[in-house]
Amino acid sequence: MSYNRKDFLRTSAALTAGFSLAGLPFISGATPEGKKKYGIQLYTVRNDVNKNLASTIEYVSKAGYSQVELYGFDGKTFFGKTATEFKAMFDANHLTAPSGHYGMPDSVVEGNTDGWKAITEAAAIMENKYITIPYTVDKYRNGDEFKKYVEAINKAAELTKAAGMKLAYHNHDFEFKKVDGGKQFLELLLTQTDPGMVDFEFDLYWVVFAGENPLEWFKKHPGRFSMWHVKDMTTNTKGQKESTQVGDGTIDFAPFFAEKKSAGLKYAFVEQEAYTMPEEQCIKKSIAFLKKKKWGNS
Repeated sequence: MSYNRKDFLRTSAALTAGFSLAGLPFISGATPEGKKKYGIQLYTVRNDVNKNLASTIEYVSKAGYSQVELYGFDGKTFFGKTATEFKAMFDANHLTAPSGHYGMPDSVVEGNTDGWKAITEAAAIMENKYITIPYTVDKYRNGDEFKKYVEAINKAAELTKAAGMKLAYHNHDFEFKKVDGGKQFLELLLTQTDPGMVDFEFDLYWVVFAGENPLEWFKKHPGRFSMWHVKDMTTNTKGQKESTQVGDGTIDFAPFFAEKKSAGLKYAFVEQEAYTMPEEQCIKKSIAFLKKKKWGNS
């Protein structure tokens, strides 16, 4: 598709949307292979989701993933399915959804929390542990609008906690740029939100893309990065950086997983946005690499 992820996120956020995919918790490397769980961001197979939702969810499960991070909530449904219908599809394929990507509605930033209520209701039906904000549109990235945005995140975090879940924020590369006061956007979010109510989903690809070292962030803010996107990096024929199958790129994930406890990691989700082979083949290659490294958990 020529339709890229940032375009999708901008559109969905404007519609009071939501997003999600899959995750794998990490505690002990001694867990028997048969009991380990592996997760994937459903957006990784978005083209196939658009073609046939049911068959795509089925092949995700058959590939060995058991945890899926959601995306695609439009304020009422997931891909035309009610949350109850969508949950039934997950149950039939022995899948859980620890997290979901749900866009921050403009109305919530302006003080009307009705849109967030719809999100928490859908997330509760899907049995999400985390409601994850996937993207920040341009107008909220600086000045007074940024301050309003942080206030909205803190309010949404309170509402999410009251609904029995926790709020998280997913980064791209722009969060590492400096905003008002000369501090990085991400640093301000980390210091101006309550660690007890707001976690962060670290997209390792975008951290490396931005020239940052995830390990330094783990040291500065231990325990805040409870979810990761495990997305590898390559260079395409045009000389541009883009994602690829986990294990086929240039990112060395081993040092990051060695520090998973200090990061606070609970769930890690495979994600991929660019392809040189069918999506089903891509996710099979990624999980094979994770299993080889034993980067999974019960």
